[in-house]
Amino acid sequence: MSSRDVETVEKSTLADFEELPEEDAYRVELVRGRLVREPRPGARHGRLTVILSVEIEMFAREHALGLTFADAGFVLADDPPTVRGPDVAFLTQETVRREGSPAGFWRVAPDLAVEILSLSNRAAEIQEKVLEYLAAGTRLVWIVDPNTRSVTVYRSPSEIRILRESDVLDGADVLPGFALPISRLFAS
Repeated sequence: MSSRDVETVEKSTLADFEELPEEDAYRVELVRGRLVREPRPGARHGRLTVILSVEIEMFAREHALGLTFADAGFVLADDPPTVRGPDVAFLTQETVRREGSPAGFWRVAPDLAVEILSLSNRAAEIQEKVLEYLAAGTRLVWIVDPNTRSVTVYRSPSEIRILRESDVLDGADVLPGFALPISRLFAS
């Protein structure tokens, strides 16, 4: 399997998936009942994950807006079972109060889902993830592309904005007041 390939394997239930051990070489998601393994992301991806996680967490904590997660599992559908692990996710205080704090996967879509593109990602797979997040109730999706130094913002399947380095990424009504210049995101 090359670094650009994604491996899909046997069918699995939600309970089976929750009990799987973590793998060192792969990130694993459950997509319509099938385990999907992707190669672990590289250094640039990891750095962008940290930058966004810290920026969102610091802002959210300062304004008591909610909780930030990196690489946590979110159940987007029960039948067929789908668990996605966005690179960065945010849940508002309202969502956390309503859902509680699970020991396993969140049984709710994140209010904000951030996916950072890697070499193994294909456009159709990312589009599928975006549509799954939105259908499950995610209110804001950011797709970060390190190659084009851009962020594509989805509010719905038809409300899409592409932000470049001269633009500012905002949190809309999910993280009201949050503003991060795209140039600062890609500065390091």
